[in-house]
Amino acid sequence: MERWRLIRDFEGGRGPWNMGVDEALFRAAEEGRTQGPLLRLYSWAPPCLSIGYHQLFEETCDETYCVSAGIEVVRRPTGGKAVLHAEELTYAVIARQDLTPFAGLTLMGTYALIAQALAEGLKVAGLEVSFGGRGLPPSPKGGSPCFLLPSEQEITVGGRKVVGSAQLRGARAFLQHGAVPLSLDYEALARASAQPPEHVASYRQAFAGVAELKPDITLPSLTDAVVSGFQTVFAGPWEERGLDEQERDSAQSLARDRYGTAAWTRGGQQRSGRAGERGNGRQAFGRRRREDGTGS
Repeated sequence: MERWRLIRDFEGGRGPWNMGVDEALFRAAEEGRTQGPLLRLYSWAPPCLSIGYHQLFEETCDETYCVSAGIEVVRRPTGGKAVLHAEELTYAVIARQDLTPFAGLTLMGTYALIAQALAEGLKVAGLEVSFGGRGLPPSPKGGSPCFLLPSEQEITVGGRKVVGSAQLRGARAFLQHGAVPLSLDYEALARASAQPPEHVASYRQAFAGVAELKPDITLPSLTDAVVSGFQTVFAGPWEERGLDEQERDSAQSLARDRYGTAAWTRGGQQRSGRAGERGNGRQAFGRRRREDGTGS
């Protein structure tokens, strides 16, 4: 049984740093430098609009509004729709596809297992969680938010979606990360993602922050609950350990040279990259699949 690693990262990372860390950890697993699965829990400061890998910047982001509101913008390495990260718990699972507990699982099988752990955590936090799609019509193209997108392994409370996730699959490993908002500024989300204000009413019906549903939930209590949920579903040895020097250096390089650059963030289908990498998803370490947030 592989040992799980837990990273709690609540120094309030900027958008490029958070995406740089997630990709650095993914690369280490993809290249075989790490073996066991990993759960990273983190936060954002300042607020940041993350847009999916395939989204067009001009359809997804009102740059003028984001600058005036102090909202950073970053492009994720994963697919899916826009997310405004502010008051939330963000999780990332990085694991090998050929080792337990995810060996032999399909994309949806991986989503389902992680969704089970997230749901257990939300139950520990005192929420009445349900699974299953909400029967919503497909979300429109452009910058419509991640939480409006119906999904098969959806986690809801009172019929409102409370977790949004997306996944990147390589040849050997995968990265799945997602948001569990405590509270949501629906108007800011619509404006930041270049959506008309009349969409706000539908946002309020479709998704929610968990503290809207159970006001006594805090970031520390939610974090502890999610850790408990993962350790229940993925029983076995766990080790809490922060980033080592190599991981930190790799994350800093990715944050500086990729996620912090206008070429990457604004680049649409043509991404900036390093030597040996191309914007079509084929990297030096193999082809990568970016999946929309269909799992939770």
